[in-house]
Amino acid sequence: MKALGINQTEAILLHSRNYSETSLICELFTRKHGRVSVIAKGARSKKNKFQNIAAPNILASVNYSGKSELKTLVSWEEITHFSILGKNLKILLYLNELIFKLLEKENKQHRIFESLIDFYKVLASGDAKNIEIALREFEYFLICELGYGFNFLFDDNGKKIMKEKTYYFHPAQGFSEKPLNNFLKVSGIDIIDFTNGKITSSSARSKIRKIMQLAISYIAEKPLNAGLIFND
Repeated sequence: MKALGINQTEAILLHSRNYSETSLICELFTRKHGRVSVIAKGARSKKNKFQNIAAPNILASVNYSGKSELKTLVSWEEITHFSILGKNLKILLYLNELIFKLLEKENKQHRIFESLIDFYKVLASGDAKNIEIALREFEYFLICELGYGFNFLFDDNGKKIMKEKTYYFHPAQGFSEKPLNNFLKVSGIDIIDFTNGKITSSSARSKIRKIMQLAISYIAEKPLNAGLIFND
């Protein structure tokens, strides 16, 4: 039974910063309540009760309380430690930055939370081929969940994307056959391959990555720090 005034849920750490001499301000992404800000009192002291709270690759069971925007973390217990290292850890940090920058506070996003945890599992597998396509798919899923989705099947006139044609992409308009300034040129076959879960050539990978970067930067209104993942 839920204790009075205590919120219990699962969470991952998106970002943290030092507060006072011994504490942390933590931005959490929770299963039940979306993005939540908490203060972890004593998290930097020798008697810290929040084990591994600063690790970005932990799924934890948390309890927190408070009615203000900044909650008080009561407990943090590790559920799963995802073994993610090297470049894959950089990708994880990029994903966490996406969530931190694009999601509003205390707006439940259960589907995004589940999808993010599933992608953590892909990262932990270390399968480079699956990781890249899964990253692009997660970015597109996030864009759609936030209400900014563009169509990979049809152009801006409602015509089906054709593999032999060339298109021009802008996040506010989608794909167009009409050449326009500041639009990204992309082939129909690359668009279709992405919808089929195939981006095999370096050119296709580069184009799809740039499409997602343009869309995410458009939503965030500025480029993200980690947005150069998989640069060729």
